[in-house]
Amino acid sequence: MTSTSEFRCDIPGCNASYRRKEHLNRHKVRHIPHQPLQCPVCDRVFTRKDILRRHVRQKHPGERAVPIRQACISCRALKARCEGGPPCTGCVRRKVQCSFHDNRSSLGEGQSPQQLNKRSPDKTDHFLELYFQLFHQHWPFVHRGSFNQKNETPLLVQSMVVIGMWVSDVPSAKSAAIDLHKTLEAAIYQQREKWDGSLAENVSSICTWPIPMYQAILLHIIFSLICNVPTSLTLALKPCLTPTNCGLLASLVQSCRRLGMFQYANMLARYTPDDPAEYVWVGVQEVTRFDLALYRLCKYHGFEKHTMVPGWQLTADELHFPMPKNEALWNAKGKNEWTDASRNMDWIDLGDIMRTEWIAKSAELLQLI
Repeated sequence: MTSTSEFRCDIPGCNASYRRKEHLNRHKVRHIPHQPLQCPVCDRVFTRKDILRRHVRQKHPGERAVPIRQACISCRALKARCEGGPPCTGCVRRKVQCSFHDNRSSLGEGQSPQQLNKRSPDKTDHFLELYFQLFHQHWPFVHRGSFNQKNETPLLVQSMVVIGMWVSDVPSAKSAAIDLHKTLEAAIYQQREKWDGSLAENVSSICTWPIPMYQAILLHIIFSLICNVPTSLTLALKPCLTPTNCGLLASLVQSCRRLGMFQYANMLARYTPDDPAEYVWVGVQEVTRFDLALYRLCKYHGFEKHTMVPGWQLTADELHFPMPKNEALWNAKGKNEWTDASRNMDWIDLGDIMRTEWIAKSAELLQLI
């Protein structure tokens, strides 16, 4: 017999369930970060403009012309009531900068990193260089040799800039990194329908793989852990993921799983024998290194029992691809380094899925580490 509550919300701490999937999807929108809208006459706060307008029309008919007041960026991120300003009383009490300028609209597709970021191009280049110098050696899943900020997804560029500002160890830059991080979080949730394969129907390995977006989300979660140190630990001495990060990580893992991104055969199937060998190698390496970084994050970070989201954990026996090879070629920065590292290189054979070298073959050993 089919349960009357077949579709359940997978957001941590939420027990809502529905009989129809479209009702569940409509419910999930409520979990997306929103801009609190306060009534211009009374203290009521609303999440939707149409409801606020209806409230003003019914309760304050003589005040229709009064503009709707938005919360400042800080109160909006905390989902707290904003008294207006600037500065608002909440920001004064928390001793943080109060701003009502919302640059999230500039995070749409097709816009350049310069439009996303008011810093000069030179400063952006500086923070990206710090990213590659200080962070990339620990999490090398963005290919430095082919990276060009002018051609990259804005969310990826800005996620890298956030980390570059943080590792600069300059107080003002670190503070700006946290502010930009909050803005990027809102953008990630606003664009969820475009990247979250766990919510979409008819998802398969032949669909587009939004690798830059997934890289940005992974960097976003990693930075959340970095900037919150010190943090609580599980009994296994693993840093705890927050409910928000646990939910975001679960969506990322489930999306990659449904897209078949952990299967070497699917990686190879995206190329043809006519594609340049170097192009194929970089593309496959970028996916495998991203998958390994995602596995590493799942393995070495824990969760509180009450925040657990089904399907968030990625295990080694799911990694049906070989370990990345040739670190020198992957980290080559220029033509000369690339030429030197690629000498006598055995490029990828599109007809060989290398089953005997899959990481999954050593899954039992990896689980013990």
